[in-house]
Amino acid sequence: MDGILLVNKPVGYTSHDIVNKLRGFLNTKKIGHTGTLDPDASGLLVCGINKGTKIMKYLNNDTKVYNAEICIGKSTDTLDKTGEVLEEKRVKKLKNVDAILKTFMDPYVQIPPMYSAVKYKGKRLYEYARKGIEITDRPKREIQVDNIKRTSEISYDNDYAYFNYYVKASKGLYVRTLSYDIGKKLGYPAHNYNLERLQAGEFSIEQSYTLKEIEANQYKIISLSDALSFIPTYPVIDDYKKHIQHGMAISLDYFNDETRIKIVDDQGDLRGIYKKHPKEPKMVPENIFHKD
Repeated sequence: MDGILLVNKPVGYTSHDIVNKLRGFLNTKKIGHTGTLDPDASGLLVCGINKGTKIMKYLNNDTKVYNAEICIGKSTDTLDKTGEVLEEKRVKKLKNVDAILKTFMDPYVQIPPMYSAVKYKGKRLYEYARKGIEITDRPKREIQVDNIKRTSEISYDNDYAYFNYYVKASKGLYVRTLSYDIGKKLGYPAHNYNLERLQAGEFSIEQSYTLKEIEANQYKIISLSDALSFIPTYPVIDDYKKHIQHGMAISLDYFNDETRIKIVDDQGDLRGIYKKHPKEPKMVPENIFHKD
């Protein structure tokens, strides 16, 4: 049981809660995940099972796609609906919403929220936040937003405005912060009201399984090789079979000057991941996967 399992995380669970659930369902302890989802968010959580944990570092930089619902007119300390209200402003009529959303496709520098796992001087930001300490010089990050668009009509209720939007962006995006920043450009306090992750890299929500389906053994694990479909594939051949078994370097002559490759056996099982040496004409091992 080695590979990637795609989970449709429900609202109310932390990503760590999902890992604990899977450990019980699958009767194995070696489980991890990429791309943490907040408890208030739902959707796709990519989980590595056993040897699948060794390939998660290749999936961590994947582009993510979200469907978000924003509430305009109220901000909170957590930037979502679970937090304490910080500011309110009555909303009558929003203008230029679509044009303002498009401005986030320019270089977008984002400051991570205080209630986040980003580290500052050895501690998570949420540790400071829980003590009422605000770090004003939080590390900024540049986010590449590939696409953002409104996907619903704007509704007005009790002096607040709501609408849904779709966003596709690089690793590291906090949608909670994005919703707050959208409100700021519109001239209002705002927070993220609902959030669902639809896609992570080449994996989509349609491929995922609910906790009930996994508990009922109605799921399929994606093999190590298939999960890394974006890495060029080469077969094991006699010339370098022993090199792989012993974790040795292999001449670049076999691999068409690739930057990184994966090597699979006759059964399609992943045996090794190699990368190009920075100075010498050879491939050196990053990960070796021995047969059990």
